[in-house]
Amino acid sequence: MVDTDRADRLDEAADQWRLLHGGLAAGETVLLTVRSGSMLPCLPVGAKIEIAAVDGRQCRVGDVVVFRRADRLIAHRLLFGWGHEPGSWFLERGDGVSPAGLIRARTILGKVVALHRADGRQQRLDCSGALTDNLRRARRSLRQYLLAGATAPLRKARQWLQRISTGSR
Repeated sequence: MVDTDRADRLDEAADQWRLLHGGLAAGETVLLTVRSGSMLPCLPVGAKIEIAAVDGRQCRVGDVVVFRRADRLIAHRLLFGWGHEPGSWFLERGDGVSPAGLIRARTILGKVVALHRADGRQQRLDCSGALTDNLRRARRSLRQYLLAGATAPLRKARQWLQRISTGSR
């Protein structure tokens, strides 16, 4: 009797290795499991994401891409990009509660093209309707990120003024 759970984990580890080391042929995809909630509600924990190898310079704002950070593979949305050369940069962030970061286009390993939910439903992320939704989500996330940075000093000032007016320190 074969332990299918163990075989699935080995297959996923092999797919991770192929993605990390450029072992995917053109048009080939791999399935990896979502392990964190950084992309909620778009990518639920436990769902499988279908990833296609891609040249990072071909990615656009709104795309959900996979890149390596330390010893982890991360799937986040591209919020803003600049430059079209190999050294071009993107601002990335998860849709859930996660910090934003900068990545180089050349460090992008793949693009999430589909979501395979635990209940068997599949959702394409690379069709025209999904691309519009992805861009809308990226704009909203970028706006939230920028507003959070701009309003933080105002929140601190309000807290300080409230402490002074109530006499508490």
